[in-house]
Amino acid sequence: MTTETSQQLEPFETVSLELLRPGPAHGQLLSPLTPYVALCGDEGPVTLRIDLEHWSLLNRLRRLRYVVSQGHQQGLGVVPDPVREAEVLELGGEVSRILANIPTLGSELGRAAGRLGPTAEGGSGLVHLRFIISGSELSLIPFELVISPQGYPGDGVAMLLQSDMPIIVTREVRRGRPSSLSWNQTPRVLFVAAAPDNLVVPQKAHLHAIRQALDPWIRWGPAEQPEPRVESIKQQLTVLLNASVEDIKQACATKDYTHVHILAHGDSYDEAGQPRYGVALCDHYERSKKTVVDGKRLAEALLATQNEQRGRSRPLVVTLATCDSGNVRSVVVPGGSIAHDLHASGIPWVFASQFPLTIAGSVRMTEVLYKRLFRGEDPRRLLYRLRTALHVSGRTDHDWASLVAYASVPDDLDHQVHWFRSKQMRRAIEVDLDLAEQLEETSQDWAKVEEAIDNARSWLDRWEAGLPPGEGEDERALRAECYGVYGATLKRAAEQFFKLSQRKELQESAKEKERKALHEARLRYEQAMGKGLKELQHWPAAQYLSLTAVLGLECDRDTYYGTVTWAKQGLLNESNEQQAWANGTLAELEMLRIYHDPDSVADPDEVKNKVARHCKQILQLMGKDSFTVLSTLRQFRRYCTWWRHKAWQGIAEAAVAVLKSNDS
Repeated sequence: MTTETSQQLEPFETVSLELLRPGPAHGQLLSPLTPYVALCGDEGPVTLRIDLEHWSLLNRLRRLRYVVSQGHQQGLGVVPDPVREAEVLELGGEVSRILANIPTLGSELGRAAGRLGPTAEGGSGLVHLRFIISGSELSLIPFELVISPQGYPGDGVAMLLQSDMPIIVTREVRRGRPSSLSWNQTPRVLFVAAAPDNLVVPQKAHLHAIRQALDPWIRWGPAEQPEPRVESIKQQLTVLLNASVEDIKQACATKDYTHVHILAHGDSYDEAGQPRYGVALCDHYERSKKTVVDGKRLAEALLATQNEQRGRSRPLVVTLATCDSGNVRSVVVPGGSIAHDLHASGIPWVFASQFPLTIAGSVRMTEVLYKRLFRGEDPRRLLYRLRTALHVSGRTDHDWASLVAYASVPDDLDHQVHWFRSKQMRRAIEVDLDLAEQLEETSQDWAKVEEAIDNARSWLDRWEAGLPPGEGEDERALRAECYGVYGATLKRAAEQFFKLSQRKELQESAKEKERKALHEARLRYEQAMGKGLKELQHWPAAQYLSLTAVLGLECDRDTYYGTVTWAKQGLLNESNEQQAWANGTLAELEMLRIYHDPDSVADPDEVKNKVARHCKQILQLMGKDSFTVLSTLRQFRRYCTWWRHKAWQGIAEAAVAVLKSNDS
């Protein structure tokens, strides 16, 4: 098992820290005289004062910039590396002292560590620390720099980089009711790049990183032709170059995007005489000119009312590869940073930078973020790995500390992430199996076919390694899904080996691999029917019985009649699709009765008629071109060609004839 897959198993606990003060969010400067209230866990509130002067913090934050303005006459000056590195440590110590004054936080983190305990690999789980902040001035404090206070895990080192008890920090806007989101959506990415006024952005590197992250889900055409891939890419990725805010709004009004990646420079603008940070996009009418767009206008574009009255666009994740996109700058007027405003407007997850971001760091962030997101990694776990990856790859920068994440975390996010991961695994496996089948038909390169099959198996292994523990209904259903797809994948792989065995030079090795894959598929189906829920069991159980017959193993009469009972319950389901799948199972089971209970079969023609009736039901429920019909047809064709046997040959041919008919 690779490190990447085993890390998926890490459990985590959540600790919430809310910092409050009276009055509106804007208009308050940081001062040691201002009292705040900290709420953490079930214990009582803690009153604290933050020993930072506003002007002093702003000056210290200037030292974390790589270049600073020295006035109109002197231009820009470079901040020396030692000065920045020292300020990272000193500000980290200041944040440490702030958190050390909240004893309830230390208690809650200790309890979370106790609940997690050590993992099977000897490490620890992850703690998710949610910062819920009401005052704009608190957003200026770089909490992500915090050095672990005395008595905390990793005492004396950056708390978000220590490995004794890994901690991730997210920020969020205080809401009156729990946030909601639908994480389990097929990814569709909007890539936005802008470089007006002769600015330069690494758009090729960023676009390449996102394109590579999407690659496992982009289908190949026959003989590995690239043209069908181009169409598949267009379905999943839209690119806006030299983009204006109006372009973003038009794109979001036309399609639903789950992920939006914005690559541009941060820039200053004035609001009511106060300096703020925005995104430097192109002017809509003169693309070489710059328009600085604030967070509120950007949010309006991303949450555009969609054409044809389809509601509003609402991306799940927005990534701002933009300097100072998490920097509030002035707290005098209403509003926050770009990231804060996007999150406050309803975008669930926003990744941004509270300081200037290096080019190398922005590319690394894009590579790690999208690769792991699309594979279905929990965004909270991903955040820890992303921060440590930025720290490892950057010797003289502090991109790891620049990274901020505004996040909405509903109670069922675990559930949603696991089902999204299952969907992504299934989609990636399907792409590899389709490629194997196309190569078998069009290529003489046996090694390429086997490589595609091996890639599908690697996705299965990764999926299985990340299955959640526990015996709850959801956990059992997720395991049944994985094991069932595992069996189906091995069965399709075995079919490719069967076809390859028709070639004389491959006959012996391919036949052995075919039989081995079928035996393993049968075991996986057995796992699926034993671990799943009753309403999901009839499909893997029927496949288990099918392979038992195909392999000539001992008949299983008890499992056979139990599966018939489960499948008949599926006929009562309100969903046409579920009824159709149940009819497909019953059609196959009726045929397999000849093998598993031959004494009960008095008239083979009666069996043939029952199978035909079930197939006609599938056509009536779903239509001739539905996936349900095509899948059932493919299965019965196997009995006619690959699994030919005189006991069921005529019955299978009758089923194929019905499913191929135009009269439903």
